[in-house]
Amino acid sequence: VRSMLDISRLQDQGGIPEEKKTRFDIEECAGQVLITFEQKINAKNLNVQVDMPEHPVYTWANQDYVTQVIYNLIDNAVKFTPDGGYIEVSSKADAEKVIVKIRNSGKGIPGEEIDKIFERFYKIDKSRSYDVKGAGMGLYLCKTIVELHGGQIIARSNPDEFTEFIFQLPL
Repeated sequence: VRSMLDISRLQDQGGIPEEKKTRFDIEECAGQVLITFEQKINAKNLNVQVDMPEHPVYTWANQDYVTQVIYNLIDNAVKFTPDGGYIEVSSKADAEKVIVKIRNSGKGIPGEEIDKIFERFYKIDKSRSYDVKGAGMGLYLCKTIVELHGGQIIARSNPDEFTEFIFQLPL
């Protein structure tokens, strides 16, 4: 609820105020989030592949909000990856932006639903979903946070093989 109120306030303000942003290493942020899922990853015997540059990749953003985006995406990846599957986390930067990709194996998102998953309260057909408890807010929050930072987020999926989320933020 607090997150929704914060997001609503930020939307009313038209974005994240500069004084609420800091320069931080997004790779370190992603690594810390991955560590929080260690037990769940081990319990499902998931193979985690990390592909990040050897040097830090800095972004100018609100670290708490970006951490929430990465947390939500990795949480979904762990939740929807079958036992013995894989999760890939990668990042790269170009001259203007950092790009983070989180991909997981398993049953993907049906093509007719991929464009709807970022809508508030939207959940994929409950009969196919492992997550019957969720409220359908996680991806909406991710999209809102990324866009409030001037970035973009997309989802791609092959319903029989994988799902991946790619977001970008200004350097």
